[in-house]
Amino acid sequence: MRAEEASAPPLPPVPLYEPITGDRADFWKHLRATYGEVAPVLLEPGVHAWLLLSYKANKYVMSNDALFARDPRWWRDLQDGTISRDSGTWAVWHKRSTALLSDDGEHRYLSGALLQAFAQLDAQRILGQIREVAEGLIDDFAREGHADLISQYARLIPLQVLCRIFGMSSSQIAAITEQMSLIWQGHPGAMEAVERMRQMLLNVAQRARARPDRTSLPTLLIEQGHTDAQVGDQLSLIVSAASDPVTHTIGAALRQILSDPDLAHAHARSTLLISETINVILVRHTPLETIVARHPRRDIELGGYPIRAGDCLVVGFAAASLDLYGEAAAEDVAHNRAHLTFGVGAHRCPHYGKDLALAIAETAIGVAFERLADLRLATPPAEHRWLPTSNLRGLIELPVRFTSESAPAVPSPADKEPLWSTPPPPGNQFSWTPPEPTTTPTSSPRTSTRRGRWPGWRLLMGWRSKR
Repeated sequence: MRAEEASAPPLPPVPLYEPITGDRADFWKHLRATYGEVAPVLLEPGVHAWLLLSYKANKYVMSNDALFARDPRWWRDLQDGTISRDSGTWAVWHKRSTALLSDDGEHRYLSGALLQAFAQLDAQRILGQIREVAEGLIDDFAREGHADLISQYARLIPLQVLCRIFGMSSSQIAAITEQMSLIWQGHPGAMEAVERMRQMLLNVAQRARARPDRTSLPTLLIEQGHTDAQVGDQLSLIVSAASDPVTHTIGAALRQILSDPDLAHAHARSTLLISETINVILVRHTPLETIVARHPRRDIELGGYPIRAGDCLVVGFAAASLDLYGEAAAEDVAHNRAHLTFGVGAHRCPHYGKDLALAIAETAIGVAFERLADLRLATPPAEHRWLPTSNLRGLIELPVRFTSESAPAVPSPADKEPLWSTPPPPGNQFSWTPPEPTTTPTSSPRTSTRRGRWPGWRLLMGWRSKR
């Protein structure tokens, strides 16, 4: 209950587990007007949390790593049995050895290892492979004259790119992503999906240890001193970050361009780059609208509400963007990168992850318009169906029509002599000894002075200027 409403009856918590119907922006605006900067919510029946609704509150929490922990061992309800171990919430947020779900020394070690591993991948080769994947997927349906750009295109591009980076087969990465989708949706079998995915990725790590391949990320993580279990957990983080969010960024951007004549004309005249349209999408239709994010290390007051140590704070990316930009026109936000989609603070999305995600999305959109002549929506925008969950914002399908091609294009070779690559960094500079398991971590954070190196992915994306 907010201090200024001490005499009024407490407002009921918002059940975030229920489907959102109607206009999404109106939903978040209503919560902001009703509750203020912070709203009490339910992640599932009986599981309380606090949703951050203002730009200021979201940025404050994400920036203050000394006060707000990321490690789920700080989450009281996750530790005391309030959250059942067979629930979707437990499946997504229980403790694992990933850079996202760790703090302090553990976080520096895990994130540093990822940075070192990515720094040794050939960025130019990966960028060529992204385009090759996009071309190949369009080849599969280019003669048909119609397609669903979600299931036949946007869904598959990040999967196949990850397949190559991980050294996996397409069927393996598709099976893993199917499990990830069940987990994101809080499906009743989410915990079983977690175990299936964990075993699949553990097998990938074990195979990489037995047959090293320095062009694959699992091998490079092993060289950083990761155990097989740590490799599997880190790969699962990358899958979760690069599958649904990238898919829905591509889908929303394609829909926006196809349904907005002014935007389409801007692209045709090359006055608006694809990268700028994606930025508009990240502001207006961010694919990740909410996410369980932080846990106070001590009792605090936030937005007028008393919040206890170990409570759960949920970042509201969509609400924060609405609070920051309001009703600003697309051209006014196209160049503005003040949104929080990629996070801030120690747990912000690293440059290699952000740039790889943007490279996949920008290439997918550019290739679609290059290859599919007369591309147009097959159904009115008002009839498009969106995922009803409060965390992911994405289209269920995007049916389109176009002039069919008589023959597929020839993809650019991916194995040509690379134009650029980052030289291998010196030996492993990161080490970390895991603490004994505890119910509540007590270590204080320290600021790391080390900075990993990562490829300048976006500096190489020459195709960005073609549209």
